[in-house]
Amino acid sequence: MAEGQDRAYDALRLRVVSGHYAPGFHLREEPLAKEFKLSRSPIRAALRRLVEDGLATTDAGQGIRVAEWGDADVEETFRLRILLEAHATELAVARGGSALVEQLEDCNRKMAAAIAAGGDAAVTAIQAINRDFHRTLLAFAGSPRLRMILEPMIDMPVVIRSFYLYTPAELLQSLHHHEDIVMAARLQDAELGRRAMQLHLKMSQARVQHHRVAWRQSVKEPGTVRSFDPRPEAVA
Repeated sequence: MAEGQDRAYDALRLRVVSGHYAPGFHLREEPLAKEFKLSRSPIRAALRRLVEDGLATTDAGQGIRVAEWGDADVEETFRLRILLEAHATELAVARGGSALVEQLEDCNRKMAAAIAAGGDAAVTAIQAINRDFHRTLLAFAGSPRLRMILEPMIDMPVVIRSFYLYTPAELLQSLHHHEDIVMAARLQDAELGRRAMQLHLKMSQARVQHHRVAWRQSVKEPGTVRSFDPRPEAVA
C-alpha cells in the first residue's frame, strides 16, 4: 500500500504544483482510485499528505480541494518578493558581516551536497536548505516588518514545492545565484546583493511559470509520475 500511496502522492503533488488542477478543484477519492488503479485507502492517505503540505484544503462537508493558488497568485507573490526581498538582502549585506557570510556559505555547501547526492530525499533537503538561506537574509536585515511580510511568501507551498519541477541544471543555476549573493555579502556590497537577489527571483519566477505551462500542455498517461533525479549527470 505504501508504494501505491507514494506513487499517487507524487503524481498529485506535481499536478497541483504545475497548475494542472484549477484552484478549488475537488479531489475525489473514487475517480482517482480508478485512474491510478488503486484502492481508496492509499488515495485517501495521499490526499491527506497534500493537505499537510498546504497544497490542498479540507473542510467539513466540502471534501478535499486544491489550495487557492492560481497563476495570478504565484506571479504576484514573486513580484512582491522581487521588490521586498531584494531590499531585505541589501540591508542584510550591509549589516551582516562575517556572521552572515558563514551562515549563507553553510547553506550553499549543504545545497551543493544535496544536488550532487540525488535520490528520493534530495528535493526535500533542497527545499529546507533554500528556505534557511532566504530566512537567514531576512534575519540579518534587522527589520521585523519585512520579516513578517516576506516569511509567508517564502513559505508559500506552491512555490516551495516548485523544486520538484526543476531540472538538475536549473537547481545548479539557483545555487550559483546563491553563491553570487554570498560574494556580495563577503564584499559588503549592498547594491550588488540587491541586484543578485532580483536576478535570482526573476529567474525563479520564469522557471516556475515555464514549468507550470509546460506541465499543463503535456499529455500524460493516467497515473504516471515523472521521475526526478537532481544529480547534474541526469540532465537529458
